[in-house]
Amino acid sequence: MKKLLWIAAPFLISGCAVDSINNLMSSKYESFDGRFIDQHLAETNAPEKSTSASNTAASKEFQNIVNTRAAADKDLIANPYVNKYLEGILAKIVKEWGKPIDKDITILVSSDRNYSAYATPNTIVITQGVLADADSEDELAFIIAHELSHILLEHNETNEYFAKQSALVSKTANIAMSTALITDMKAEKTVNGYKVASQNKSSTKNLIQDSYRAGLTINRLSRDVISSSMSRSDEDEADLLGMDLLVKAGYSPRAFSPVLERLDSSQNHTAAQLKEKKKEFQSFVTLASDAGKHLSSDNKWSNLGYLAANEAGTQLLQSFSARHASPMDRKKDMSAYVKREYRAERKKHLSTVEFEKVVKTGKGKQIQENYWYASEAFKALEFGDIKTAEKLARKSVAGPTKHHAYPRLAFYGVRKMQNLDSKALQNLALIKNWDYASIQTFTLAAQSYREQKKPQSSLKLLAKGEQVIGTQVPFLPEYIAAHKALGNNTQVAELLTQCQTLSESNIVAQCHSSAGIPLPKSSESNNGIMDSFSSLTNLVEL
Repeated sequence: MKKLLWIAAPFLISGCAVDSINNLMSSKYESFDGRFIDQHLAETNAPEKSTSASNTAASKEFQNIVNTRAAADKDLIANPYVNKYLEGILAKIVKEWGKPIDKDITILVSSDRNYSAYATPNTIVITQGVLADADSEDELAFIIAHELSHILLEHNETNEYFAKQSALVSKTANIAMSTALITDMKAEKTVNGYKVASQNKSSTKNLIQDSYRAGLTINRLSRDVISSSMSRSDEDEADLLGMDLLVKAGYSPRAFSPVLERLDSSQNHTAAQLKEKKKEFQSFVTLASDAGKHLSSDNKWSNLGYLAANEAGTQLLQSFSARHASPMDRKKDMSAYVKREYRAERKKHLSTVEFEKVVKTGKGKQIQENYWYASEAFKALEFGDIKTAEKLARKSVAGPTKHHAYPRLAFYGVRKMQNLDSKALQNLALIKNWDYASIQTFTLAAQSYREQKKPQSSLKLLAKGEQVIGTQVPFLPEYIAAHKALGNNTQVAELLTQCQTLSESNIVAQCHSSAGIPLPKSSESNNGIMDSFSSLTNLVEL
């Protein structure tokens, strides 16, 4: 478990000290007169440079992340109508910055259903939940202006940002690689405890799958909180600069109010869902813990331990997000700032005409709806409702999204749960544009091709995934599995050696599993799977 924590611990120590001071300060807008955009900031959020051995090693590790596509753990929505509209809003706001920008800034829409947004060093990501809940262009503009401000103020040019992104990529690879193993396992009670063994794929209703679906839900609900978290000081600055840019671009300053109210509601809803799902997952952890040493497993089943560790890591990473102001605190501060600086502009009405035309009723509407059907299908699968999931998945691939990755992945998931592997593969074959796919989608598709005795197709898709995502790291275990299926022992050995240099213990373990080579004794825990369960129980507050 210690290896799982390598990437977070060094930055939690230094980050907390700084942010503890920030949180003791009064609101940012109270520390100056006039508008934030007119202030000359003396501080920078650029990463500290160090020649120490530890930081040099970390920097090398981060090189896997620097060029990684934004939202690599998420399937993006390929909607040219909405994308063009959002790019227009972004361009309008960027123009008001008035200073040279040495990078191209883009905006993407993820398939996530929650109401949130976040920024990477050069990309703004908003969710389909934002587009579904927003009522005006001004709301979208405020969100875009806020996230743009994080980029302009270089809030993501920090070691903590790269630590979070590296951990997210590791978690994503973990959840994707575990899928094929979990669906082929079951737990049987014996006189000595519980035995975990392989099962016939026709048996899909069992304790193990239920726990895995709970784990998937936890992963889905928590990753957005992690990826979007910022320190209190950073959020204050982005709110203030975002408001200044928003008003200069001609939008109503009143837009902040509904945005922060929706964000607060979404976060509370997510927290409630997380709490419920953690209880479900803990019931399985308790069962396994009660079984104690009588829980036996084959080599592949040890990956369940990494699923448990994955969820423990999720909660650990959420400490990154515990240091920012709540949406309602931000609303209170923004209200005071707008009243002070934009009293006259508050009378400006919110604009809805173009927003309604493009997002709510235009050509982009069906695409958005189909992605929503796909996300609903995934949700139904998480609850084990295969019949409803199939109906929703069929709707998701109708019309303009027939060949889109995310809807097809939803239908793929349905067919896999129905034990119709050949039909599942057909859905993947219908995907024509992989540029919007996530790490999970590429990995699951590659696994499916390999399972159907098509390892060459698996390798071809993995190469595409590496190109689209921007790093080979999360695909190394599946690369090894595909080459092993082809009998390419030299490539297997080379890739395994490469994988062993990584610090992500779960990916290293999966590489060994794919190669059929046990982990070195020094890398194995004495108690194996039970240590992972214990770590989860100790780290996660339930």
